[in-house]
Amino acid sequence: MSSNDEILKSAQAQFSPSANKRVRVLNAWRREDSTLERPAPNGWEDGWTEVHQLATYAVVAKLRDQGFTVVNLATGGTTRSPKDVPITNLI
Repeated sequence: MSSNDEILKSAQAQFSPSANKRVRVLNAWRREDSTLERPAPNGWEDGWTEVHQLATYAVVAKLRDQGFTVVNLATGGTTRSPKDVPITNLI
């Protein structure tokens, strides 16, 4: 199993089994870009940066390396999307 598959599995695990398997990173949050101590929910308010890429290992690792700590994940087939997830829960 490649690293890209691993991160995708951990991103998929954030949603119900009936949700679509294609998970995207909509936004990423970095404390230094925000006036808030914690990210506002669902990728709203300040500190969030638009990403709109598939939730692969390469994408999430790059965000982590750039200082982002939370990603806003989304997929179809569920009523619980988007969802804010700490990067440490994914990789």
